[in-house]
Amino acid sequence: MSLQTFEGDLLLHDTPDGGDIRIEKGLIVNDQTFGTAVYLSLFGGNKDDNGRVENRRTWWGNTLRGVNENQRLVSRFQAIIFGLPMTTRNILDAEEAARLDLGWIITGKIADEILANGRAVSRNRFSLTIQINASGETIYSNAFAVFWRSANAV
Repeated sequence: MSLQTFEGDLLLHDTPDGGDIRIEKGLIVNDQTFGTAVYLSLFGGNKDDNGRVENRRTWWGNTLRGVNENQRLVSRFQAIIFGLPMTTRNILDAEEAARLDLGWIITGKIADEILANGRAVSRNRFSLTIQINASGETIYSNAFAVFWRSANAV
């Protein structure tokens, strides 16, 4: 297949109860932006993973031979919203975790700035806005509506 006919990854989009593929006119929609990569970086992997690079519950793809540390899918953001109560401090930690999960974009020299802004919307609803900039221009921006799943959410 030539690069001219490559249409990107499957488009994963945020839904109130997790992510889903998008189907239009009976066809699966492809993603030609950073949307799917960002979504997988924030919400991918094993939901029981504690967000640390080395742990027993890591996503199975991280254990494959030849996968180096920079290629591992470790959702620190997901670990926070699944495991900690929604407090001001944990919201700040979730923003930082999102920036860390997306750090590969800067390491890979795709962009030079990642902005993550989180805010509580209601008792256990959370909004995370991600903006990725390269050379002073926004190359990706999206807001994710998230159910903060910790049993201790306040």
